[in-house]
Amino acid sequence: MVDLLIFHLKIALRNLLIHKKRMVLSLLGILFAVMSLVAFGNISEGLKAKLEMEISRFGENLIILRSGIFHVAGRTSAQFSEARTLKMKDIKSIKESLVEIEEVVPFFDSSYPLRFGEKKVTALIVGAENGVFNLRNVEIFEGRIFTDKEEEDLERVAVVGFKVYENLFAPFSPIGKYLLIYRVPTEIIGVMSEKGSDLFGQDQDLVVYMPLKTFMRRYSNVDYVKGAYIKVKEGVPLSDVKQKIRSFLRSVRKMKPEEKDDFSIFTVEDILKTKEEGTRLVSILTVISSIISFLIGGLGIFAIMLLSVTERRVEIGIRRAFGSSKKDTIFQFLGESTVVSLIGGISGVLFGFAATIIVDAIGDFPFKVSVKNLILALSVCVFVGIIAGIYPAMRATTYEPTEVLSS
Repeated sequence: MVDLLIFHLKIALRNLLIHKKRMVLSLLGILFAVMSLVAFGNISEGLKAKLEMEISRFGENLIILRSGIFHVAGRTSAQFSEARTLKMKDIKSIKESLVEIEEVVPFFDSSYPLRFGEKKVTALIVGAENGVFNLRNVEIFEGRIFTDKEEEDLERVAVVGFKVYENLFAPFSPIGKYLLIYRVPTEIIGVMSEKGSDLFGQDQDLVVYMPLKTFMRRYSNVDYVKGAYIKVKEGVPLSDVKQKIRSFLRSVRKMKPEEKDDFSIFTVEDILKTKEEGTRLVSILTVISSIISFLIGGLGIFAIMLLSVTERRVEIGIRRAFGSSKKDTIFQFLGESTVVSLIGGISGVLFGFAATIIVDAIGDFPFKVSVKNLILALSVCVFVGIIAGIYPAMRATTYEPTEVLSS
């Protein structure tokens, strides 16, 4: 069996070399179909792996409550309106009233310029209780986080992101030094480890955390918060809790049914939804284009094999005269068409991996291989090769040795 396959492979390669141009043209359809399937499968796996990493950085079982109308789509987010109605008592009452909630951390954030000596950088300042470090999976590179006492005493202390440290202090330690946050001297007590961007596209290394009350009273002079990070207990559906929070806030504020929410609630699933919709659309388009490419490739192989059968009438006649059966003739041409299709498929796999490497490098995705798409693509190659070779193989059996040799 192996010897027979090697024999047909040699014949297919010989025909490929003799008729290079027309064989290459016939293979292009198969090549593009396999390339798109393999590349898309690999890139999708890389995208999934990257999303899992982003979710772990964002925080698990997390619901975000924000004042005003906040819209999230893919990696972008936009604030359409602001509201100053969300108070600390509202946040506390959520925690006390809903048993599904494990922890609630209110926050107030705003972008401010930072300065140390002659160096400047703009960063997002987040005033929050110290539970935020646990909820957002923030690790400390150097120093420490602030304490409850520093929160109560309105201490001007801050934990800075890694890029803030790199831009203003590296290679020296910033611990104990004073940073000007919008002209207010603030002691640095900690540096966060590198975290990258979160699901909103916000660079978490250009963030500064400080005690919530300190930021509200000494820096922003406000009596309201901009939102809260809400951690839900393990196993509780986030969508159910999200709806309960919405109903609870509307009831405690005695909002009328016709009144629109002046707050936004979203979960990680909401953020991922638009990403998945985009991926699903690309998946459908990839499958459609692959089917068309396979059809074109199959027709190309069919045409080439039909032409090859006609050109090799004498060869077929001689083989039949020396004892080759019709079954052998069918197997020979089916084998050749399958080998030709597989050559296109293997070339497509190589180009697919090359495309994966390029896209992964541009998109900063981890390199992953979709074994499922790889097996599917090569299986379809074999199928297309067999289907495309059936009619030419059957036609080859119609040549009788005496007629061919006499003509």
